[in-house]
Amino acid sequence: MFSKIILCATNNKLIAGRWQFGRLVMHQVFQNNQQGLDDFSRFLQNNSKINIYLLADAIEEDYRLETMPHASSGARREMVERKLNQLYRNTPYRTAHFINREKDKRKDDRFLFVALNNTDFLQVWISVIEANQAPLVGVYLLPMVSQTLVRRMKLMAPHLILSESLSSGLRQTYFYDGRIRISRLAPYTAETPTSSGYFYVVESEKTRLYLISKRFITRDTALSMVIPAHYENSEILCRDVELEQGIEATTIDLLRFAQGLKLEPVLLRENPELLHMHLLAIGYVPDNLAPDSLSKAHHVQLASRIINASTVVAVVAGVALSGFYLKASFDNTVQAEQAAIATRQQEQLYDDVAKNFPATRIPGNDLKTAVELERAIAANAKTPQRMMQVLSNAIEASPEIEINRLYWVMTNEPNPKDDDRTGTLVVNAAENASLAPGFVVDPNFLYEVAFVNGEIRRFNGDYRAALENVNRLAERIQAESGVAQVVVLQGPVNVSSYSNLQGSTTDERTAQQPAALFKLRVTLKHEGAVP
Repeated sequence: MFSKIILCATNNKLIAGRWQFGRLVMHQVFQNNQQGLDDFSRFLQNNSKINIYLLADAIEEDYRLETMPHASSGARREMVERKLNQLYRNTPYRTAHFINREKDKRKDDRFLFVALNNTDFLQVWISVIEANQAPLVGVYLLPMVSQTLVRRMKLMAPHLILSESLSSGLRQTYFYDGRIRISRLAPYTAETPTSSGYFYVVESEKTRLYLISKRFITRDTALSMVIPAHYENSEILCRDVELEQGIEATTIDLLRFAQGLKLEPVLLRENPELLHMHLLAIGYVPDNLAPDSLSKAHHVQLASRIINASTVVAVVAGVALSGFYLKASFDNTVQAEQAAIATRQQEQLYDDVAKNFPATRIPGNDLKTAVELERAIAANAKTPQRMMQVLSNAIEASPEIEINRLYWVMTNEPNPKDDDRTGTLVVNAAENASLAPGFVVDPNFLYEVAFVNGEIRRFNGDYRAALENVNRLAERIQAESGVAQVVVLQGPVNVSSYSNLQGSTTDERTAQQPAALFKLRVTLKHEGAVP
C-alpha cells in the first residue's frame, strides 16, 4: 500500500524504480532485448503485488486542442469518448485532458486530446506485465508530468518552451499560461553531439515553425525557453538560441529542485527521467491513456485489498465486541458473587437477631399480609384537603356566610345523611331516586362527601335574601370542576305549612330575630374523572 513501482519506457530501454513512503529506494535499467525482458520479468516477480505506473517517452505522440460545448457528468463523458473515437479510432492509448472553460458567452470546455500513435516499443513491456499479472494502474505521457514541473517551479511565461535533454533525446514542450499544448521529441543519434549548440538551435527552429504551422503562435510571438542548468555548456546554449532564433533563453536549477523533493541530484545525470518518475510517485498523476482492460489486475487487487481490509475490520470489531461482552460477563459474575456473599451475611445477621425475638402465635405470612395491607391503606389514604379547597374557593366570595360545622366522610352510598346531634352517618337507600340529574351511581367507588352547617351573619329577618345567599353559595360550589353534586339539605327558613306556631305576641323575646341556619351536602367527583 505504501510502495509504488514507476516505469519509464523509451524506444530502446525501460527505467524501473521502486518508491516507498515517497522515497526512491532502488532503480534499475532494462534494455529492449530478450535479456532485458527476462530481467524485467524477474524484477516484477521480486516486487509482486505493488502498484505499477508506466510513463511513456515516445516520438509518435499526437496532441490536438479542441473546444466542446460545456456539459457535465454522463453527457460530458459521452461527448469526450465520441471525440476520441473520431480522432484516434485505431489506437487504444488515448485520453482527454481538460484545460479550462472559455470566457466568452457560451463558456465552452477546452480539451487537449492526446494519444500514442505507435505503441510497439511500449507493448513489449506491457506483455511482460500482463504475463506476471502485475497490477498496472495506468499509462501516462512524460510531457504531461512536465506540466507539474513547470507549475512547481512557477515558470509562468505566457509562451514557454521547456527544453529537456533526456536519455532518449531532446524533448521540447510548449506551454501556454502554464498549460501544455504540444510536445516533440528529437532523438539522439550516434552522430548527434548532445552538447552541440547547433543541435539545440536547429531543433528550436523546428519547434518554432511547428508551433506556427499549428497556429499556436504567430511569427511575432515572443517565446521564452528554459534549459536545465546542469547540462554542459547550458549558458552557451542559451546564448546560441537567443542569437540565432531570437528566443529568450534562461536556465533553471533542476538539481536543487530535485533535492527539495528528497531525490538525489546525482541520479539525474545518468537518467533525467527519474525526476518525472519521482513527481509521479509522490502523487502528481496525470491523465491515464491506458484502456480499462490493462488495469484489470489492479482492480482485482484493489477489490481484494478492500475485502481483506473489511475482513480485518470485521474481525477486529468482533474481537473487541467479544472482549467487551467477556468483560461484562466477568463483571456480572463478580457482582453476583459479591451479592451472594452479602446475602449470606445478611441472613446470618438476621438469624442472630431472630434468636432473640419473642415467640408469637401469628404465622409470618399473616404478618406479611398485615404489613402489606397497612401499606396499601396508607398509600390510598385520603385527606379532606381537596374538599376544603373547593369549599374555600366558594365561601371566600361570600363573606356573609359563616361555617359552624364541617363533617367530611368517605362512603360508597350515593345519598348519605348525617345526624347533627350524634355526628354519625345515616344511610337512606330509599332516597337514592332523588339524586341530581346526571349523577352516576357507582357501588365500587368511595364518594368523598362533606356536610356543611352554617348560618347567615348579621341576619335581619330577611329570609328571602338569606335563601338567595345560600342558593348562590351552592351554585358557586357546584361550578367547581371537581364537584359532582351539591344538595341543600336545610334552608335558612322553614317553609312547611305544618310547622307549629308558639309564643306570645307580648313576649319580649319575639323582638329577637332567630338565626338563619342552613345545611349543605357536597359530593366530589372521582379524582381521575374528566371534568
